[in-house]
Amino acid sequence: MWILKGAVFGVLAFVVFALFFFFTKYPIRTNSAISLSTLRYLTVQNPWFWTALVLMVCTGCVCARLLSEVRN
Repeated sequence: MWILKGAVFGVLAFVVFALFFFFTKYPIRTNSAISLSTLRYLTVQNPWFWTALVLMVCTGCVCARLLSEVRN
């Protein structure tokens, strides 16, 4: 169960940090647009995107395991 909790926590933390990064680095202005190729390059085609996702899921699993109750 702690693996599921950790994975969910890691994915949610990744989404929050990714949105924070995009909104601070590329602020949305009125009447502006971003091309899909640019968005794809910054996310799916970027190896750092996937590395950060894996690291966040692993960190979430470690945190969930450390904070889980020890049952006898």
